[in-house]
Amino acid sequence: MPLTIFPTSKSLASLALSFAAFLLLPMLGSLQADDDPKKVLASPAQERIYADISYLASDELKGRAAETPGLKLAADFIAKRFGELGLKTDLFDGQPFQYFEITGNPGASPETNKLELTKPDGTKVPLALADEFQPQALGSNGQFNAPLVFAGYGITANEENFKYDDYEGLDVKGKAVLVIRKQPKPAQGTGPFAGTQPSQYAFFTSKETNAASHGAAALILINDAASEKESPGSLLPVSGTGTSPEGDKIPTFFISRSMAEAWLKESGKSLEDIEASIDEKLQPQSFEMTGWSASGQSDVTRRKIPSMNVLGLLSGQGDLADQYVIVGAHFDHVGMGGAGSLAPGTYAIHNGADDNASGTVGLLETARQIVEAAKNAPADKPRRSILFMTFSAEELGLIGSEYYVNHPRFELAKTVAMLNLDMVGRLQDNVLTVYGTGTAKEFDDLLTRSNEKLGFDIKRQPEGVGPSDHQSFFLKGIPVYHFFSGFHPDYHRPSDDFDKINVEGISKIVDMVVFLTDNIAHAPERPTFLRSAATKIRLGVRIKQGEPGLVVERVMPGGWAKKAGVEPDDRILKIGQTEVAGREDMDQALQNYKPGDDLEVQVQRGEEKIVLKASIGT
Repeated sequence: MPLTIFPTSKSLASLALSFAAFLLLPMLGSLQADDDPKKVLASPAQERIYADISYLASDELKGRAAETPGLKLAADFIAKRFGELGLKTDLFDGQPFQYFEITGNPGASPETNKLELTKPDGTKVPLALADEFQPQALGSNGQFNAPLVFAGYGITANEENFKYDDYEGLDVKGKAVLVIRKQPKPAQGTGPFAGTQPSQYAFFTSKETNAASHGAAALILINDAASEKESPGSLLPVSGTGTSPEGDKIPTFFISRSMAEAWLKESGKSLEDIEASIDEKLQPQSFEMTGWSASGQSDVTRRKIPSMNVLGLLSGQGDLADQYVIVGAHFDHVGMGGAGSLAPGTYAIHNGADDNASGTVGLLETARQIVEAAKNAPADKPRRSILFMTFSAEELGLIGSEYYVNHPRFELAKTVAMLNLDMVGRLQDNVLTVYGTGTAKEFDDLLTRSNEKLGFDIKRQPEGVGPSDHQSFFLKGIPVYHFFSGFHPDYHRPSDDFDKINVEGISKIVDMVVFLTDNIAHAPERPTFLRSAATKIRLGVRIKQGEPGLVVERVMPGGWAKKAGVEPDDRILKIGQTEVAGREDMDQALQNYKPGDDLEVQVQRGEEKIVLKASIGT
């Protein structure tokens, strides 16, 4: 595939240095412990790092979001650099690109999404997409033409000493079911609907599953009175009730409450009176809407977006050349912001200099130093092959690295270790966090040796799980290191720009990664994997602070959250019985659990509060 034309690293370095006297160096020097700004670019390695990050975090790439041309520009840049270094790049049909697809946000086209009501007198009432109805991504795609039935809140509650069933005595098989969102609001202090928190029966997923299990052909949802009062005339968006079409699903729609009120009024019923009666008596008020029918089609699309990992191989020599050490970093970011931004409502380029142009340029410099060392001393070329790999779609949930471990270019059993760089550009006070120190028997001591001359204040984290691409490899039984220089106020904001990058810090971290990679590639024995490093309990989410509670930014594959059904933008309110206001509350609450335990977490999803349950993986 043709490569994008862009300045070489040498020309970029020259450009950077030409401005250094009056602009660039003073800004960078202000971040260093030493006040002498000339030490920022005191070596060719630092010049290369700064030149590369100046390009990858430039406005030209517009934040390198997974579905944008900027991501392709970055991929071409990396591929060209791999080729210039002499790495083998014809790994996938003659190219360095491992292509895969990611799923975009659910959408609905007016050409293929229809909903129409037929009255007893034969009058047909087509509804307007987005104004009067929305298909819901929670349901399945498909067509239906069926009689219409009103089924109250769509609840079947069979708890001991309490019976409430909107479907009792109601035949809905092959029919479209009209259902109110949420649950009754009884004055009584007992039963599954008592109290201020919603029961499990109020969840959209519960209503969907219940309608499908009763044989309904379609589910049509409307606002309850309280929701309508809060947002008059509002419709839930296509993804408003959830986005998973798994399990027993039927075509599902959300319509305006005013339309449903009009239909029921023509049937001689009052929606307001029905709700009041159910609240007072806790007795269902369901009925078949004789002569009324509904037809339509749900066609929620989940657009497939092409993305890619970029790989370059340094072949080993000798009897261990068919084993592999992977050095990885993700090169995508969040583009112009949106759901991935921590600056709500901001539409601006999020350059992602630290996250993760810093790790990408660190990987490129690691590759350069290892390749040059092999050229200068061919007899001491690494015994194991080294695979340099940059991932995309990390910001969407480790998608690129998860794809690779499930579609490896080289046998995964022959991969002996993975070293990951993610956010290594803001080193402060010489403090470096290294994850995975407990994932191999040899890793803790090896890390100590690597630091003898560098002198980092290392914060060791033994676990191999965590919100970056190393986790995908650890979950496949591969020892990992993950290097991280810490969070900062610019994280996932437009202000994460290259003028704040600690170039000298990246260069020092590269020295450590080169040492570790070289030692693992030369060692007679492969590292001894230790699965026990997963025993620290984590939810498997990346979070951001919300008010109140913590907000899920993304859900990681293979963790408790994925299994329990946690979704992005869920607000974590409780873990077990512990109220969660901040990160410390979450960490403290999780200390009470161990692998194999059942864990309950209460989240707020939109207007609903939901309790999610699953066992903690062992």
